[in-house]
Amino acid sequence: MSYSLRNTILLLATLILILGIGIPYIYYTEQVPLNENRELNEQQQQQIRSLEQEAARFQETLDMSEELQERIDNYPKSLFPSSRLPRLYDYFRRADRGSVFMNFNFADSTQSGSYGRIRFFVDGLTDYRALRNFVYTLEASSPLVKINELQMRPTSNLENLHEVTFRVGVESVYSRNGRYTELADIDYVNVTPQYNPFFPLVHDIRPNEDNLINVESSRLAAISGDTIFIYDQGNNLQRLRLRDRVYNGYLEQISPDEREAVFFLNKGGIVERITLRLMQ
Repeated sequence: MSYSLRNTILLLATLILILGIGIPYIYYTEQVPLNENRELNEQQQQQIRSLEQEAARFQETLDMSEELQERIDNYPKSLFPSSRLPRLYDYFRRADRGSVFMNFNFADSTQSGSYGRIRFFVDGLTDYRALRNFVYTLEASSPLVKINELQMRPTSNLENLHEVTFRVGVESVYSRNGRYTELADIDYVNVTPQYNPFFPLVHDIRPNEDNLINVESSRLAAISGDTIFIYDQGNNLQRLRLRDRVYNGYLEQISPDEREAVFFLNKGGIVERITLRLMQ
């Protein structure tokens, strides 16, 4: 065996030995901890995102709390200057800005030292949102008024499905020694429109007082582009375009290729689509 060949074999053996020992060493001393650190890093990042979301919710709650506290601090309560019912009634009339129809019914009046208490009932008829604004205005304004009872129920007025009848039991405190002589200004509150739980989802259908086309008693006569011709319930030829009104709805779609017209109808909260087709 030559000297150069022997050296080559020794070098190859040494290289194989280094690789055989080095690769497992690097894997177990470097790669495995690196993978563990990567998994730990992902878990920590997820925890950070969760904490950031929680912090955002906390900040939102804190901002709301500070706003409510500011409102409380800026609306100190005061007593009515006297027990004169006309003045008290006038205050309620001004608080609702004329949008709530109200009747006043006196209940009783009691006295205790320098103070007195008047209890009465207010009932009437109004839009649900107007009543909400009225109640919030009473709560936010300075004069001390306590609502002890509130009853509401919807009416059957098809012209205003948000209309409700109500009865409110109210208690107000007044001064008997003249300490509070001026009544603070009313702080009107307009509540952001919210869902009306008294709104009837299914209700009666309004009569066809405007003599609109009754689709269910009509037949399609012709289609021309974005216009249709229809014989109404009185067998009169009428012309309609998209979105034109019909009884309980409107013309929603015209399909000349299918030779049909689709109408959207809302029958007292029950939605239907009626399709009229040309006769062959």
